[in-house]
Amino acid sequence: MSLKELTTDKHRAAESTKFMRSVFDGTITLDTWADWTLQKTLIYSAIEKQAKTAGLLDDMPDLERTLKLLTDYRAMVGDEVKHDFKDATVLYQQYLLSLPANKIMAHLYTWHMGDLFGGQMIKRVVQAPHSSLDFNNAPELISTIRTKLSDDMAPEVRTAFDWAIKILESYE
Repeated sequence: MSLKELTTDKHRAAESTKFMRSVFDGTITLDTWADWTLQKTLIYSAIEKQAKTAGLLDDMPDLERTLKLLTDYRAMVGDEVKHDFKDATVLYQQYLLSLPANKIMAHLYTWHMGDLFGGQMIKRVVQAPHSSLDFNNAPELISTIRTKLSDDMAPEVRTAFDWAIKILESYE
């Protein structure tokens, strides 16, 4: 089985949350999308910090999304931060920052590949700034990420999805 197949149930569970259903049926509000974008800045900053430290971004610096997420957030709300970080997001960030280098790739895979694939559908549905979902070299990034994956990452990918689901459910 592939890593994707080993984690399909968690991926489906995340896509089935009320939050993600509102995204794909086009009923999510801009304010809620802005809040989600802010949550992602904290998540991505932790993943990318750990990934940089581990040397995982050396051959794919264009993958970094944190500043693009902040740009998108500011385009939606202006220069003032209008949302608070959710408790689950803060706990997840702390978890990410405590991970050894050999586990951070599972989280990078979960979130960044989500943007490279599902994010492209989201751009067509959610009317908001999406510079964080624009990639100059998506096929290369996907290929490079895949070279860094192994099936033994499945438990940590499942953990990444569990955190995502917890955060998404906090919107209910």
